[in-house]
Amino acid sequence: MIKWITGGMQYVFFGVFIFAVLLFSSCESAEKTAEFKTIGGPTMGTHYSIVFEYDGEEEAVNQRTDSLLRALNNELSTYIEESTISRFNQSEDGIRLMENEADYFVDNVLISDEYFRLTGGLFDPTVMPLVNYWGFGFEGRVAPSRIDSAKVDSLLQYVGWHNLSIDSSGGAFSVKKEMREVQLDFSAVAKGYAVDILGKFLDGQDIDNYLIDIGGELCARGPGRRGAGWTIGVNTPDPTAAEDEITERFTIDRGCVATSGNYRNFREINGKIIGHTLNPNTGFPEESNVLSATVWHRTAAAADAVATAVMVAGYPLGFELVESLSGTEAFFIYIDDEGEIARTWTAGFEVFLPEE
Repeated sequence: MIKWITGGMQYVFFGVFIFAVLLFSSCESAEKTAEFKTIGGPTMGTHYSIVFEYDGEEEAVNQRTDSLLRALNNELSTYIEESTISRFNQSEDGIRLMENEADYFVDNVLISDEYFRLTGGLFDPTVMPLVNYWGFGFEGRVAPSRIDSAKVDSLLQYVGWHNLSIDSSGGAFSVKKEMREVQLDFSAVAKGYAVDILGKFLDGQDIDNYLIDIGGELCARGPGRRGAGWTIGVNTPDPTAAEDEITERFTIDRGCVATSGNYRNFREINGKIIGHTLNPNTGFPEESNVLSATVWHRTAAAADAVATAVMVAGYPLGFELVESLSGTEAFFIYIDDEGEIARTWTAGFEVFLPEE
């Protein structure tokens, strides 16, 4: 493990945030003239972009992509009243789905079940009641005027994966809940999952050189524009920095990355900065010493979930968590014990770093 100490920032931006990774396109190779197409637009409360090498018309790809994203939103968006997740959240005791019904929702439940266990409960999509209370959810974007610890404690009874029971027997899939107030929020996995779905679609079209980005959750395949892979940049983890200010660049030709940082999506309550990553054990936004964590995995859904868990865990526990997970690597920017900004990464992340 190599550690960089880079400067004198003496404070921590509390909580957690939106995931911010920027795409950088490089020049075309002199040896090969390849045609790259770009499509994109709004989705899932953010924007998506796909850059891909393709010698056909991109309109068919664009139409199918839009169709897939609409279908994903119709199952996973808490802002759509008729979505599958909203039906669950509004139900008395859960929902029962027939075979091949709402497969995207089912996948997200199963992925969440797996990563709840792998992260020791640090990733837990049942935090929806807390997300709404702190002003980050579908019930409003306004933070409480004051912090009510008793209210937070009362909401914790509805938080916890143990409040759910999952049954896939008899040709149906059921998700039951102990109390009506138990609700799900897939915001820390759904965008990554959507990237995975789009990647499978492109693979099926024999498109083997692409970069997909939904709100900073990324999957890459192929040599990129110059043959070495796709170069991505990570925002400077500082709320005062410009949105296009880059602090690190990585090059990947396979797999997916999700970056979490505690410097964009926050609220202020009585002069205190409240970030949007919530600790499911305490009910409060986590005051993490990790400023930014970039997690690599073969799927964006897994990278997304682990990045959230890492921000709750902080450093060094988040680093140890990543090392314990098979096929998972990460790059950390954090505040060390001396109050300095430090950078470190797991051994397997080394291949994505620029050569010095």
